[in-house]
Amino acid sequence: MTHEMLNQKVISALCREYESVWLVDSKTLEMSVFGADMVTSIPDSIYTAKKIQNYAAARTWYINNYVVEHDRARVLLQTQPENIRTQLEKKSFYTIEYSRDNMGVVNYNQLVYARVNSDEGELEYIILGFRDIDIRKKAERDDLTGVLTRQVFFEKAENLLKENPQIQYDLMISDIVDFKKINETYGADVGDEILHWVGAQLCEFMSDDVLVGRYGSDQFVVMCGHDLMTEIFSEENIERIEQQEHANGLPHIIIKYGVYECITHDKSILSTCDKAHIALNSIKHHYGKKLATYNDVLRKELETNRKIESNMYKALDEEQFKVYYQPKHDARSGKIVGAEALVRWIHPEYGFMSPADFIPLFEKNGFVVEVDNYVWKKTCENLKKWTDAGIQTVPVSVNASKLTFEQEDLLKKYQKPVMENGISPQKLHLEITETLMTGDTESLIRKLTAIRAMGFQIELDDFGSGYSSINILSTLPLDVVKLDMSFMRKFGDEKRAKVLAACISLAKDLGYKTVSEGVEYKEQCDTLEFLGVDAIQGYYFSKPLPEEDFEKYLVENI
Repeated sequence: MTHEMLNQKVISALCREYESVWLVDSKTLEMSVFGADMVTSIPDSIYTAKKIQNYAAARTWYINNYVVEHDRARVLLQTQPENIRTQLEKKSFYTIEYSRDNMGVVNYNQLVYARVNSDEGELEYIILGFRDIDIRKKAERDDLTGVLTRQVFFEKAENLLKENPQIQYDLMISDIVDFKKINETYGADVGDEILHWVGAQLCEFMSDDVLVGRYGSDQFVVMCGHDLMTEIFSEENIERIEQQEHANGLPHIIIKYGVYECITHDKSILSTCDKAHIALNSIKHHYGKKLATYNDVLRKELETNRKIESNMYKALDEEQFKVYYQPKHDARSGKIVGAEALVRWIHPEYGFMSPADFIPLFEKNGFVVEVDNYVWKKTCENLKKWTDAGIQTVPVSVNASKLTFEQEDLLKKYQKPVMENGISPQKLHLEITETLMTGDTESLIRKLTAIRAMGFQIELDDFGSGYSSINILSTLPLDVVKLDMSFMRKFGDEKRAKVLAACISLAKDLGYKTVSEGVEYKEQCDTLEFLGVDAIQGYYFSKPLPEEDFEKYLVENI
């Protein structure tokens, strides 16, 4: 096909659609330049491109002068002659989108490459058209980050899957760890700068074959072919992004990634995102692990979680949740001095379920608040029942989660069943963990102070398991400190024994009573008595007991 024939058949039509058109010889890279509505002449505004007359040199000049800085490296890579030839061997058109800076005015532009074959069917000419897509793209792009909006990403992803059923696509969701804390510490403006920077890094990978969107406030989503995903989020690329982040002058951030491989083409993108999100959540609190892939283990966990969530409200209505009580005994006399209320789930179909099977999920979906309230109410009813039967009772501690403490009407909810059942507040302790300290500490202290003023005692659970435990002892209003059962698991370790002794001594010096959990052997019991622990909880005395068995245990041991 001759140059003249191209002018007649192609260039005239293209110049009506594009601002300018470059006609490039695929072998020599020599080129002719045409302006909009101009077939044989060109306006002064693109005179430089015509003067250069070589694609490789002209594209470098154009990118350095018109492409905004954060897109420049990507566009340089994508517009390489070798890449253009490769792309046009696969398909008839290849597009690249970027932000264009024309005398200080930035807008979205698009490069459109098309192939023209020789009579033998080989690539003879490359046609490159330039067009302004600002109006359309501004409706598609997130203003802050430059990536696709969530809705547009979903629409484009659905279309890409429908149009390419033969391609294996992967989907990735990224998350900035503790972004809320970053916003609180440095301010929203710095947070926005971080999001803009992350968006710019991901924009480098955007093309017709790589979709990048904003999934949530600090989360981004990427969909592309499997091989491309493996390349983009290789260890080398993740490390490169981190190195660039260290040098950008912004606060240090950690980005984690969850990937779902081989998307099922007939499933919704939203359900696919859910799976990538599950993979992401599986490493959210794993130090040093940056990327996780959805797999059969996570799939089974998802199925289990769905099964649990579909049954939890019915279980509460039908009282499938049962309250067990584990006794606490005086370390010296061996006399029962208290108990801890523990929830179990006896499902009519699935049988016995321990808290480890459902409490972590309830803490994520918020249902733990309902369970906490249920255990508190049930314990009040049981204390009344045992008292009415003439049985001498002991103080019972009930666990309260972080979400439970965030309730505005917490004090009323705790006080109501106590008053309705005529229970003395001294018969109820509230067990908390140091995770409550991750929220509003001043509000927490006010609530704990008010609870103690009502006559309830506060127990700090799992003391010695977290880095902030010692600080908590001097901050929160407490009555009892429960030593974490990890001390018993590592019983006999000399260093651990010294830490245990120090914890007991510190708690006693501050005026707190101490309880040791997880005690199973007489040797442990004797050592704890020697160290001055007040009470012991564990299998050495008793496992957790159903309420009927605990009632008998009270009668026999008081």
